[in-house]
Amino acid sequence: MSALSQTFAVAVTQIRLMWRERRLLWLALTVLLLAGASVATSAARLSAQAQERRAVAEEEARLWDSQGVIDPHDAAHVGRAVPAPVRPLAAFDPGLSDFVGSSVFIEGHSQNIARHRPIEAGAALSRFGGFSAAWTLQVVAPLLIILAGFATMSGDVARERLRQELGAGASAAALVGGRLIALATAAGLLALAMIGVSLPAILLQGVGQTEMLGLAAIGGAYALYLLAFCALTVAASGLFASARTALVVLLGFWAVATLLAPRVAPAVAESLEPTPSAPAFKAAVTEEAENGVSGHDPADKRLDALRAELLARYKVSDVADLPINFRGVSLEFGEKNSTDTYNRHFERLYAVYRRQDATQRAFAIISPTVALQPWSRAFAATDFGAHLNYLRGVEDYRYRLIQRLNREVKEHKPPPGERYHLADIATITREVVYAPRVESLAEVATAQVQNLAILLAWAVVALGLATLSALRLGRLS
Repeated sequence: MSALSQTFAVAVTQIRLMWRERRLLWLALTVLLLAGASVATSAARLSAQAQERRAVAEEEARLWDSQGVIDPHDAAHVGRAVPAPVRPLAAFDPGLSDFVGSSVFIEGHSQNIARHRPIEAGAALSRFGGFSAAWTLQVVAPLLIILAGFATMSGDVARERLRQELGAGASAAALVGGRLIALATAAGLLALAMIGVSLPAILLQGVGQTEMLGLAAIGGAYALYLLAFCALTVAASGLFASARTALVVLLGFWAVATLLAPRVAPAVAESLEPTPSAPAFKAAVTEEAENGVSGHDPADKRLDALRAELLARYKVSDVADLPINFRGVSLEFGEKNSTDTYNRHFERLYAVYRRQDATQRAFAIISPTVALQPWSRAFAATDFGAHLNYLRGVEDYRYRLIQRLNREVKEHKPPPGERYHLADIATITREVVYAPRVESLAEVATAQVQNLAILLAWAVVALGLATLSALRLGRLS
């Protein structure tokens, strides 16, 4: 019998043995049932959120257009809310979607943070909080792999069976490889079942090709992740003669990798790269923005250079003689300055977040989960990167909208005897459209390439340890 035939024969035998172990089967089915209930709950909530946010967007548009004929700058202070999109793959991996705001209120002279976090909805939301198909594959699936495979080659009974198989002519590589294939097959079936129970809920959200390709990328990363745990389990079972020792070592690794490291890493990153508190950040950016040019006071000394340049260009001595409305020029100039101030402060804050991510990634040395979670959330569009794209898209829209209002003021001087020029807000802003920013899958993959490399490294190291266990097993013959 060839080595390949031996390997598959061992794999079939091991699958039969695992099938007879009904306790693990029932445990897996129970976990699958709970994950399905979580996904169904999440899907219903996502559908409700999508409907609610569509209604909010329509109502905000109606209120904006109903302002009628008013001073354009008054409209800038009326503002409007822009709701965040609902991510279809959040039914599989909710990521940070419940912890970041779901709408941004836009207005002149200010960049507001996202508000209305779904997590604030209370007990109904948290009934299955933290439990999802992604969490099950990240935490529960590795535990089931360990319980199913820790004793495949360790312990007196398993060792005696191995000696008999080696004596019958089976190679050590075939025995280890067959057990690894069997364990990986069982893990793969669990992963496929988990994705399968999530798929109807995901499809109900109206997914497109991008989301389906994203789900495929997520599935590939989970395959590497579970393969690493399968190989580590088989390796530990082969390297330790005692099944109890193998179990203790594997459970210790599982606890550190899936439970401890993903929680300790953010705390360490925050201590090394602290972020300013919300009140401190708001105070700093508000102070600088308010001390800058606001545009409300045309006599502001900081506008002197702009005023002098305009007077020289149009060859007049007074702003009242300009062919444009200097109030609009001031507002336009002030909006640019305040926007630059806010952008500068927010980019500094985002740079801190990026450094924190790099610090957290260092924990992937002891935990493949730390590398898997960002990949999964990124392709599900439930990470901070997706939220940041939403924030930047809203800010781009806010700036274009406010500057369109300011330009209307600039281009139209008030009629004689009137203080302000009035305009129909719906008409003058009709062409200013909100266009959500969406990262392409190529951009997401590029940003996550380090995490993929880490997962590949874990899989290679784990397979290397499994190979080492096969070499050691060969000495039993």
